[in-house]
Amino acid sequence: MRELADRTLNRTRKRWLRSKPLFEPHRAVSEGDLAHVERKLSAKLPDDLKTWLLAVGYGDLDGDLSFRAEWFNEVDRGEVKGAVIFAQDILGNFYACAPDGRIIFFSRSAPEYSVLAQNFRVFMEELERRDFKVMDWVDSVTLVPYHWGA
Repeated sequence: MRELADRTLNRTRKRWLRSKPLFEPHRAVSEGDLAHVERKLSAKLPDDLKTWLLAVGYGDLDGDLSFRAEWFNEVDRGEVKGAVIFAQDILGNFYACAPDGRIIFFSRSAPEYSVLAQNFRVFMEELERRDFKVMDWVDSVTLVPYHWGA
């Protein structure tokens, strides 16, 4: 996971007049920060997610996917109750780690969701394979209804 984080931190995107980093840091993350999140949510974060956050910190990936402390929240009902939201994209969609490790995409515009990957490492590897175009990826997935009362 550390190698993927390093590759991400070293990448840039060409813009009209200049290049800018692919990942724009917002704030560093410490072990204490992550322990606080786990206590607050009464949930253990996946090791790969913690390794990623310790390496890159909170920030924005390609301007589309935001990792922030304030996004961390627990899904308190429905089919993936106990999942931990860890990121939000520019359209307000959420990304969460289910208790079994799967990465879940929650649509903001409808009560729908999709499983994106079997775990955080696979999620980030697939995102890298897709040139970090998260919006293109989620536009291509099939969404299914989310039953909040389940």
